[in-house]
Amino acid sequence: MRSSGPHYDLIVQTFVGVPLTWADATYVHFPLAELPAYYLRVERLELGLSERAYNSLIAWMAKALADRTKPVMTNSTWTAERVKRAYGSQRIYVVHPPVNIKELSLLNGDRGKIVLTVSRIEWGKRVTEIPEIAKLVPEAEFYLVGSTSSSSGPILNLIEERVRGLRNFHLETNVLRKRLIELRSQASIYLHPPFAEHFGIAIAEAVAGLVPVVYRDRGGLTDIVSRINQSLGYTSVEEVASTIKSLLNDPWRWRLKVLSARAREVAKGFSYENFKIRLSKVIKELAGSKAKM
Repeated sequence: MRSSGPHYDLIVQTFVGVPLTWADATYVHFPLAELPAYYLRVERLELGLSERAYNSLIAWMAKALADRTKPVMTNSTWTAERVKRAYGSQRIYVVHPPVNIKELSLLNGDRGKIVLTVSRIEWGKRVTEIPEIAKLVPEAEFYLVGSTSSSSGPILNLIEERVRGLRNFHLETNVLRKRLIELRSQASIYLHPPFAEHFGIAIAEAVAGLVPVVYRDRGGLTDIVSRINQSLGYTSVEEVASTIKSLLNDPWRWRLKVLSARAREVAKGFSYENFKIRLSKVIKELAGSKAKM
């Protein structure tokens, strides 16, 4: 007997990072099977035996529940490789998340020696390294803009300790969108903290007008910044300081202008229009003759 409930031609689940049997496809931000080990490395946590066992159980269950025959959509080519490694999935489609390119690409302003960072204020993002970079580039003004939570207190205290006597570092928390847009129109460089993003919405937004400098790993570099210039990736505080100096102190700032123009072209690929086109193609292929788009 047919169910009297709603009938769907295609079900795409986006909540659990595991391709499950009951869904026709899964959008994966990061494979759950690798998440416990990943966050242990990122957060540098020291867990007890029971906690390590629990995390191992999560990874094991994720692999056991994974339906390797189901198609998967991912936020970047880097994530796609992790999904393939974790679950052995073969049908993987990269669908980059969209950002409001139209709003950001229209920004014009007197772009000075301002370096902007946009990030949540949490341990995993390693925003406490930004003041250390600012110390090595005194000719620039560094702005760290980010949202806070109940766990942000210790991080803010550590930042306060590191910026004592430092005049070229500015911290603004929980700002309105209007203020963020204002800073984007004034900055020349977007500096992402030394956190390897699976994709990086803040990075994708930044390339609509700024020259991005990001940690040399994962989706933020492979899918966004490397398409502008490979030299915009870094692995240490000293390296990123040197890169920023060379960009800001270039005679007539020709290199900065060229890279900014390239960044704007790359940013167009992350527009809502391109996202809808890509998603439409993937869904039509997944649904086949049942697609109604």
